[in-house]
Amino acid sequence: MKKMKFLSVLLAVLLLSTVFSGCTSDKVADKVWKNGVIYTADTGDSIYESVAVKDGLISFVGTTADVEAYVGKNTEVVDLAGKMMLPGMTDSHLHAPGTMLSELFQINLNGVLTEADTMATIEEFVKSHSDMAFYYGDGFSIGAFTGEEVSKGPKKERLDAISDKPIIISSYDGHIRWLNSAAFDYFKITKDTVSPAGGVIEKTANGELWGTLKELAIELTPSQEFTPEQRKTAYVSFQEYLHSLGYVGITDMGSGITSAVVEDPFVEMDKNGELKLYVNKNTVMDPNSDYIPQIEQAVVNRDAYSTEFYKTTSVKFFADGVVEGVTGYLSKPYEAPANQVADFVSIPLWTPENLSKAFALANSKGLQIHVHSIGDAATTETLDAMAYALEQNGEGDYRNVITHLQLVAESDIPRFAEMKVIANLQPYWAFKEPYWWEVVDQPLLGTARADTEYPMQSFIDAGALLVGSSDHSVTPFPNPFWAIEVGVTRNLENAEFYGVDDITNIDDPKWLLDPKERVSLYNMIKAYTINAAFQNFREDTTGSIETGKNADFIIVDQNLFDINPLDIDKTKVLETILKGNTVWTLK
Repeated sequence: MKKMKFLSVLLAVLLLSTVFSGCTSDKVADKVWKNGVIYTADTGDSIYESVAVKDGLISFVGTTADVEAYVGKNTEVVDLAGKMMLPGMTDSHLHAPGTMLSELFQINLNGVLTEADTMATIEEFVKSHSDMAFYYGDGFSIGAFTGEEVSKGPKKERLDAISDKPIIISSYDGHIRWLNSAAFDYFKITKDTVSPAGGVIEKTANGELWGTLKELAIELTPSQEFTPEQRKTAYVSFQEYLHSLGYVGITDMGSGITSAVVEDPFVEMDKNGELKLYVNKNTVMDPNSDYIPQIEQAVVNRDAYSTEFYKTTSVKFFADGVVEGVTGYLSKPYEAPANQVADFVSIPLWTPENLSKAFALANSKGLQIHVHSIGDAATTETLDAMAYALEQNGEGDYRNVITHLQLVAESDIPRFAEMKVIANLQPYWAFKEPYWWEVVDQPLLGTARADTEYPMQSFIDAGALLVGSSDHSVTPFPNPFWAIEVGVTRNLENAEFYGVDDITNIDDPKWLLDPKERVSLYNMIKAYTINAAFQNFREDTTGSIETGKNADFIIVDQNLFDINPLDIDKTKVLETILKGNTVWTLK
């Protein structure tokens, strides 16, 4: 009896201990955040106050009163004091390591918008690095120039005046390279050099070299080679930069038009436990080479290395070039006289037959298709090829993607939903951008056509999935809150960056582009969170704040649902959390 009495007392003590500690041991959270505005990005657009995390996973989302049941004596409790928590962001189309290599080791023109500043930046770098025998650069904007230089690119004589050493500078979008005479001589490119198919060597009216190579002609010049140490430094810095913007995941599209397989510094970082991003990598397809061995190599790449943080899931196709290079493939001609060719629509980089067969083979191998398409004709042919692939392979969870979508035929928009094709756009470009729209898009496309650029809400209305991305380094500063603001307003963001007067009215007409394509704030956040995670086949583990998922979220300094939409771009990330651990904090 005494033994039974002792056990009864012990049981009572244990029960009381459980009650006073607030929860049972299996519910005790490692960390709790409470008293916040927590937008979950779940299917119901739920907003809660608190979240609990155990072993890197979300164990509870709900009220501050209810989260107390998850607090134990060793639980770290953070009072958000009304601050906003969002799911960690994913940039679903960028080129690692962005601008980092250029910032560290090259002439860096990313974000330089005017002709005067462009030339001054180049001259200053050359002057301060007089010991260098060869100068590489990156990031020039064709919108900084005028006249024929808008369509052809800047002349070689501009660089000749700075140095008689070779200079080679890539445009911010990677589709044009600008050379001086010494660089043309160094690479043995003359006026008689034959451009590879899908490429352009720009020339003057009398047949002399102008100064630029476009699209596949850039392969006539090698990219700068960096040491493993330089690349590692750039990638580590790049990861930290992304964390500072609130990103926990990316789709890395690689750099340039090449099918070469290069050892990825992200793999080394992953093996060393340094990778703190979910990386989905792609294999870039070369339209001038046999697609079959390329897809076979993509399968090898996918199967060679796959972990929680690193996967190679997709193949990247270029359907066409870009409007600024007059290489975007259009259904109706470019406007004269900018292109100097009557009825010019450019050409696709793939034949329809090869594109269709390549798509069918890629999907049959379990590879996702990710297509660069700028012009409306390019998108039509891309959708036709995807339809062919569906006919050959049948329904499947392919999650094929078309990105950029500057111009899209109205009749093609419903096809995205019908074939479950993801519409991946860069909202940063969806307004009349200073130093660009009136210099490039409007004159090359005509006002009526340029006014319809970058549809967004139309995809949502048609039932398609809208995903947001930056295409960094094409967008030099991939701040997702800048993109979210443009998506919501279709108007000017960050006037200071462009050096223009700010606007106070969302309907101010000066920079406003097609306001009927405005997207709700909920859908814009989802475009960078759960929708982007879905594109990367990661929606079960990240992209929303829901029980059972990885604790991937960010804390920001203002409630986006409570502010003027024109102030969204001012949002600052205070902390970025990956699997419950802080990977970046605002200092």
